[in-house]
Amino acid sequence: MNSFFTPNVSFAVAFLAGLFSFISPCVFPLIPSYLSYISGLSMDELIKENPKAKFTAVKHSLMFIVGFTVVFVLLGVFSSAAGSLLHSIWLMRIAGIFIIVMGLFILGAFNKIKFLSFMNRDAAVNLKTKPLGLIGSALVGVFFAAAWTPCIGPILASILFIASTLHNAATGAELLFVYAMGLAVPFLVSSLSVNLFLSAFKKIKPFVRTISVISGIILIAVGILIFFNYLSVISLYFGNTFHYNIPYNG
Repeated sequence: MNSFFTPNVSFAVAFLAGLFSFISPCVFPLIPSYLSYISGLSMDELIKENPKAKFTAVKHSLMFIVGFTVVFVLLGVFSSAAGSLLHSIWLMRIAGIFIIVMGLFILGAFNKIKFLSFMNRDAAVNLKTKPLGLIGSALVGVFFAAAWTPCIGPILASILFIASTLHNAATGAELLFVYAMGLAVPFLVSSLSVNLFLSAFKKIKPFVRTISVISGIILIAVGILIFFNYLSVISLYFGNTFHYNIPYNG
């Protein structure tokens, strides 16, 4: 089994996928609303960034992150367990094809297919009722993981298919944990400084579609690598290179 701390292409892809999910058109613009909702603070309070408001935003954000991370990790365990029941060669072929299709979907190849339109739905929710306490923020994280699923579906499904090829529940959990961290890190940074997020948003907004296209192209490339079993070969190469270059002590 790949060590969690061993450089692994699959983990790198998972973290990038989390970042791309964060910047997706149906999540990125709503981040300030999420922060206001889970913290119970108004946008004016968040923008002022006084120490007390910042501490409140950060601690609720951490619990929110715990909530959606638990959901994604459990999905990773389930996907890996399910994948272990199938023949590895055929599973890689199926996973590769599926990921290529998801990449094409992000590129807009299937926009005219109506029954797939739900995957373009915004991850909007009713923001009228604020959660109660830190546990409430964690529960909202669980709920948002489900609400995000249609929106980030192509990317998340691709990572789950990669997890299914690992044939190990622990490694699948690690992979989805890394994916969740790709979402969590920029979200936590946003909670530390909403002004920084708003500034970044203005700069990134014109390129959101371009970033989506890049994520689609990366998924297609990863799908091709998985189909021909090159992703595991590359991961093994980097893992062996890392191991070979570690000085031996004792």
